[in-house]
Amino acid sequence: MSSATMTAEQASNYDSVVSKLAGNLPSIPVLVNDMMKVVSDPGAATFALCDIIQKDQSVYAKILKIANSVEFRKGRTDRITQINDAVLRIGSENVRRTLLSTSVLDSFRSDENESKFKLEGLWLHSCGVALASQLLSERYDEELSDQAYACGLLHDLGKVAKIKFLKKEFLSEVKFTDKNNCSLWFAEKALGHIQHDLLGSMIIEKWGVSPIIEKVARWHHTYSKGSRFLVDDPKIHKLIDIVMLANHMIKELRFGNSGSAEIEELPSGFLRRRRMNEEEYISAREAVRMQIDAESENLAILLKG
Repeated sequence: MSSATMTAEQASNYDSVVSKLAGNLPSIPVLVNDMMKVVSDPGAATFALCDIIQKDQSVYAKILKIANSVEFRKGRTDRITQINDAVLRIGSENVRRTLLSTSVLDSFRSDENESKFKLEGLWLHSCGVALASQLLSERYDEELSDQAYACGLLHDLGKVAKIKFLKKEFLSEVKFTDKNNCSLWFAEKALGHIQHDLLGSMIIEKWGVSPIIEKVARWHHTYSKGSRFLVDDPKIHKLIDIVMLANHMIKELRFGNSGSAEIEELPSGFLRRRRMNEEEYISAREAVRMQIDAESENLAILLKG
């Protein structure tokens, strides 16, 4: 189903959830767009990142913790106390990813400790897909690699909206996946519920975030390029493929919780399009696993707050 083929009632249901979530998550579009701009000149990037960090004491503290973590201290005994030094030690790209992940984490926090589905687990899944998307886009020299991390991080934003505002519906989908050994996306379609991929793309579009991120969120479950309406740029098709591949690998690695334990097989035609044989797939997945392991301490720091 595309937004163009929805009935008036369906469109109203989607619009209602979009409006509710957009009003509760005002910081993400600003920060995502800011981060998309901080990519080229290292000097300018460092200055801009420090300026953003200094506006939020919580983020400031997390960046300092990461700069003083085992991964970045590398045996040194000196502890960093200044944000400029922290950015230089960590590197502007790592700081950029941390800022994006921290901003999005606030929207993934669970309000109910007894909730059957923890949003923090979905955040970890999304961070895993973001890290994998970045690594894979660079491994295969994709032209839109600077957008890959944000695309991976926000690909399941529609699930956040459903958990916050359509929790009974979402939990019924999780139950359906357990009973029928299927994906959450399949459960949504089978039950006639709101689809998280379409919902997420509508939220991103409403916020005015990058249209590339919006398209990736919309089609990250659609393998056929011919079925991805209004996507004409082959670079965007490749980026959608990368996020789909990353999503699959992160599920196989059991990192975080996407809402479904079922892992569907990748279509053989999809792997041929990516020019991937089994050996290359296993090699790429191992590289992703190593990246996740390397980032685990940093993610734990962000999650603990």
